[in-house]
Amino acid sequence: MAYTHGTLENEILNAVWSMEENGADSVNISVAEVLQQINNNGNIRAYTTVKTVMDRLVEKNLLKRHKTGKKFCYISVESREKMAADAINTIAGQFFNNDVSSLMKALEKQCKVLKV
Repeated sequence: MAYTHGTLENEILNAVWSMEENGADSVNISVAEVLQQINNNGNIRAYTTVKTVMDRLVEKNLLKRHKTGKKFCYISVESREKMAADAINTIAGQFFNNDVSSLMKALEKQCKVLKV
């Protein structure tokens, strides 16, 4: 599964994961709740924009959608940790011949350069 996605898609996925991790009713996360969390982080987005992008994330099989009453609710397909592990494995495969230790050394070196 390809996990390439844009900035707003990342914001939405992070909002959904945060709500799921914080014990929200993870089967009933609405567009309005995601919009509120994104807008609280200082990025003002329109409801219709967030809804459209969330529907695209459903098409990409990154979110699942179901109808509750008159509104659609969403849940993540994969946890943040699972998607991160998959991304790490992809980077290790693409750039480090599947050697995660080499990837870790590169990350440590980059942290020193950035003084993190």
